Amino acid sequence: MKTEKKIPPPVRLNFSKDDLIVKEGDYGIAVYEIITGKAGVYVESGNTEIMIATLTPGMIIGEMAFLAGNTSPRSATVRAIEDCCLESWHPRMLANEYKKMPITLRYMADKSLRRLLRINKKISGLSLQQKKAEENQALTSDDPWAAQRSAYRKKVNLGCVYRPKNNPSDAHLLGRIRDMSKGGLQMVIKTSNSLKYSHVPGDEFSLSTNLTPGREVKMTAKIVNLRKGYSPATTIVGMSFSHMTNEDQKRLGFFLMP
Repeated sequence: MKTEKKIPPPVRLNFSKDDLIVKEGDYGIAVYEIITGKAGVYVESGNTEIMIATLTPGMIIGEMAFLAGNTSPRSATVRAIEDCCLESWHPRMLANEYKKMPITLRYMADKSLRRLLRINKKISGLSLQQKKAEENQALTSDDPWAAQRSAYRKKVNLGCVYRPKNNPSDAHLLGRIRDMSKGGLQMVIKTSNSLKYSHVPGDEFSLSTNLTPGREVKMTAKIVNLRKGYSPATTIVGMSFSHMTNEDQKRLGFFLMP
C-alpha cells in the first residue's frame, strides 16, 4: 500500500531589507504569510522594476501560483522593503484545506480569486503605462530642447564616459546609456559614482559615447531625475541635453532615424 508523503509543517523565515523573496518569471510552490515587516511587489518594464503594491502583516505572497496549480511562473517580484518575518506554507497543506470547503463555497472562491488574477494583471499593465508617461514627462520638463525633440526614442546599450562639467578633466565616471532621443537620454550608473561627485537634479555633466565605431559624440547634459536601478548598487539617471555642437547634433539625428 502506497503511503502518502507527509506534508512539511509551516516554517518561519527572516528576510533583511532589500532581500529578494520571490523573483518574477521563476517557478515556485511555496505560499507565504507576512508575520512582521513589509514587502514590495514589483513588475518589470524593460530594464526597470516598478513597485505596484506594498504588503503588510497578514497579507499573502505566492497565492497566484497556488491558484494556477503551481504550473505558472511567478507573476511579480517580491522584495523586503524592511526587515520582515514570513511564514512559509506548503501548497499541499492549502490544497487539503481547500478541498474541505463545501462545493458551493469552493466554486465561489475559485471564481472570485481567478477574477482577482485578471484584475491584478490589468492593474500591473496600467501601472507600467503610468510610469512610462511620468518618465517621459520628467525628461521633457525644464528641457530647453523639448520643442525640437522627436517623439521617437531609441533603445540602446552604449558605454559612456562622463564627468561633472566644472571638474578637472581627469574625473572619469562610467555609465551605460539605455535610451536616447534628440533631447535627452537615460543612463544606468553605479550608485558609488554619486559618492564621488554630486548627482542631483540640475547638476550638469560632460558626456561622450560612440554611437557607432569611430563615431564619437560629445554633449553636455543636466540631470532631470534619478531613481533606483535593479539593485542598491545601481541608479538610473534621466538627463536632458543642454549643449551639443551642430556636427554632433547631425550624427545623433542620423543615429536616431528609424
